[in-house]
Amino acid sequence: MTIHPGFRIPTLVRFASLAILVLVIATHVRAEQYVLAGRSIELPSPQGYCKIGETAGEKEFIELTAKGTGPSSRILGVFLKCEEVAKWRKYASSESVSASDWVVSAVMLDRDGQLRPMEGASRSEFVRLLGGAVSKDPSIFSRTAAEAQATLNNLVSGADFKMVGAQVLKADNDALYFIIGTEVRADNGENRRLIGISANTLIKGVRIVYANYRQVRHPQDGNALFGNTSAMVHAAVQANP
Repeated sequence: MTIHPGFRIPTLVRFASLAILVLVIATHVRAEQYVLAGRSIELPSPQGYCKIGETAGEKEFIELTAKGTGPSSRILGVFLKCEEVAKWRKYASSESVSASDWVVSAVMLDRDGQLRPMEGASRSEFVRLLGGAVSKDPSIFSRTAAEAQATLNNLVSGADFKMVGAQVLKADNDALYFIIGTEVRADNGENRRLIGISANTLIKGVRIVYANYRQVRHPQDGNALFGNTSAMVHAAVQANP
């Protein structure tokens, strides 16, 4: 499978009719409703992005994303820029979608793969506890991400994935933010750099993860990703008082 400039495969880290398509690409803020560990949670969709999963190509993208995240999380939704979704549903619905920028929402699982709420912990306490765990073992997330990249290596031909690094970017009362760097070597020998901003937060006791990935073209891309991810976290926190 050749990797084109749009970049087909996620690295770490997913309408039939025209009428439905018009609704999907509308600019108003939409939300997804979930029942997680017996709790009703509303997660606003990232503005300007559309949730995928209708076509064969979209399902392939989600499947690879899920394998890339590893066993420590369960994907709730994958979102691509709406214009990219519209293009691929019209012209190449059976192929893996091409994404230059995509968002993943997920829940963090316990070590045994179960989803259990954190009882009695506030969001700020969760951020403090997670930050403390990372300070004791700084490789905890980069090691998991590296394992995910190895998994993708075994699945995808024509590209070589290599972790560049992962580190804590910021912690506030809403989330703990990480920045993740990845290199992708296409079959034409070209190296492409990808970055991701991942935010870990607590909503109604459930550990929620948002991650925004993008090919690096300009130095300011990291700032834009952080702003986008923090806006998603803020919207999710506000929607679940």
